[in-house]
Amino acid sequence: MLRQLKSVRCMASLLHPIRRDFSDSVFQSGFDSAAIKGDVGPAPTYRVPQAKYGGITFVTLLTGQTIIGKQGASYMKGLLHSARVPVGMHQISDEQEADYFNSVLRNHAAVHIDIIHDAAEKRKALKICNDLDLYMFMTRIRTFPGFNCRFPDVDIQLITQNNMGNYLELEYSPVRGVVEALRVVTEQGIDRVLRFAFEATRRAKRKRMTLVHLRDEWPVTDGVMVDAALQLQRCEYTDIEVEPLDLGECVGRLILSPGCFDVLVTNDRYATFMATICSAVCGGATLFSAVEIGDEHAVFKPLQTKLSLTNYQFLSPYGIISTCVDLLYHLGHSACAEAMWTEMLRTMKDGVKTVEFGGRDTGEYVVCNLVNRLRCKRFGDKSTAEANNN
Repeated sequence: MLRQLKSVRCMASLLHPIRRDFSDSVFQSGFDSAAIKGDVGPAPTYRVPQAKYGGITFVTLLTGQTIIGKQGASYMKGLLHSARVPVGMHQISDEQEADYFNSVLRNHAAVHIDIIHDAAEKRKALKICNDLDLYMFMTRIRTFPGFNCRFPDVDIQLITQNNMGNYLELEYSPVRGVVEALRVVTEQGIDRVLRFAFEATRRAKRKRMTLVHLRDEWPVTDGVMVDAALQLQRCEYTDIEVEPLDLGECVGRLILSPGCFDVLVTNDRYATFMATICSAVCGGATLFSAVEIGDEHAVFKPLQTKLSLTNYQFLSPYGIISTCVDLLYHLGHSACAEAMWTEMLRTMKDGVKTVEFGGRDTGEYVVCNLVNRLRCKRFGDKSTAEANNN
């Protein structure tokens, strides 16, 4: 490691004057930051005790000044209040970057609700992801009858890398007119990602993992991940079946028969693409949630905002409800999470839909309907049934 550190720093010192003369238009801070850290990966994040005051666990809520950000803050506060769980929100605007980092470092969990579409905002989000070492991205895609999904039994867990490879942003110009972009993967990083994926698969009691790759085009960077996954499966995870699958064939199966997949695992290169395809097959990204997670911290987002979908004027209520459910599970409030999820499914079954799914209801009405159901549920199933009938 010391030899690697010296070589990286030496390379950075050699390239720095060249970049200053010939690469003014090229973004190159990633290489400098990697060289300073001493390794081609994020710096270690030190564990801070989780903030808990009077038995209340606090969670960071990051929202923007857009309509979607304001809607998300309102929905999230209403849902947590109706759930009656000891969880408080520490709301921060997207302009308070340093406060947001320190708040997540202290609280260990955050909800990020805003559309990030310009380069500066994406760079900030990537920096936070690297600094907090949120090395995994997860989303669960499933069928909701009557919500634009023509396949009846789809339930896919997508698990991908989140802060290695392309996310390191290693770009520089060695000579005039030539720009090089490096995609660096490490054995340690791949092992950590694969172990997380195997453990998540086992915790969810799933049995089959499909490893999506382009080994024919990238025999080294993609190939090393495939080989490592097969080796881990043979030695430590014999109860889980692993199927390496080419990206093109995987997309074809997703479009024609998505129900054949259980867990999809891929690297950073195809993460956003796979999330977009999977969600499109099952009704759209507005129905689902996502989480960027590491060993110590987790940031929850509606999949609509994670993919930065700018063709929606408003925030979907389904994605934010799913995000709230994921957060409650993460904080250990499983009973409340199950109750909220059950009432959301009941709301969907009763035909309460927004316009994008053929209904006439607003997002506020969907959330209020769910909140009322949760309030009625506290008085018992009989009262809930009577309230629903009325």
